[in-house]
Amino acid sequence: MHRKVRLEIEPGLQVACVSAQELAIHVGDQCIAEVNRVLEYGRVARLEDADGPMPADHGASRVMRRATLQDQAKANENALMGRIALNTCKKKMEKFKLAMRLVRLRYSFDRSILIITFTSEDRVDFRELVQELGSELGARIEMRQIGVRDEAGMIGGLGPCGRRMCCSSWLKHFDSVNVKMAKIQGVSLNPSAITGMCGRLKCCMKYEYDMYREYSRGVPRPGAFIRCPDGKGYVIDRDVLGGKVKVKLEDERVFEYSVEDISRAGGEHDDVEEAGDEDPRGEWAKLESPG
Repeated sequence: MHRKVRLEIEPGLQVACVSAQELAIHVGDQCIAEVNRVLEYGRVARLEDADGPMPADHGASRVMRRATLQDQAKANENALMGRIALNTCKKKMEKFKLAMRLVRLRYSFDRSILIITFTSEDRVDFRELVQELGSELGARIEMRQIGVRDEAGMIGGLGPCGRRMCCSSWLKHFDSVNVKMAKIQGVSLNPSAITGMCGRLKCCMKYEYDMYREYSRGVPRPGAFIRCPDGKGYVIDRDVLGGKVKVKLEDERVFEYSVEDISRAGGEHDDVEEAGDEDPRGEWAKLESPG
């Protein structure tokens, strides 16, 4: 028997490890783990029992021990040295005129590696930066380029809903999101209403899309001409989940009807909006969130 451990190295960065069953650790404990043959310091975020013996692969990440007071002191020292290295890195970036933005910089627990996380819209040639930093700081430099959604997840924060942002709490894989997903749900297409902290379309636009898409079958979209008990008219609004439409009649009166009480002018309605059936242009194209 052994245990599976999710070790949080830093906010937004968790690694999967294993530990011996007899190792006395609990959720919330600070531990030392060997991750990719490098010692790391982190907090146990999740712990569960697993069947079978410990993996024989020496490259597997594993928890070595609970952190001691000396380990915690060294981790604090590493954080201080990381802040000093951050200033050094910024100066080198200015020297080499690199178009990149630093997100995070940290040392591994044994200080053998300095991990630099950054964002950039373009490909960056950082070979000279790595060479000078490695020589000056005495550590192997590892550069990690991430996207804007990954950056938002690492920084964290609260969303408009008042909860922790999905990307910084539980969402680990980003699906493609587009404007049509918001449109079919009746969400305002005001960019400030549908964009997240990363500046891209909110990931939550995807969560209920499949349900809305299914419910929208048979609910005419705005602009559709229909027959209703009071005559003919066209749809000016619809409630997909409630199965209702608001109709403006030929005499300018407005009524709300259930979809069971209406039919298409010229045939039965069967109206489904497909995500991506039109190509968003201009500002919307910039907000598209690729998978």
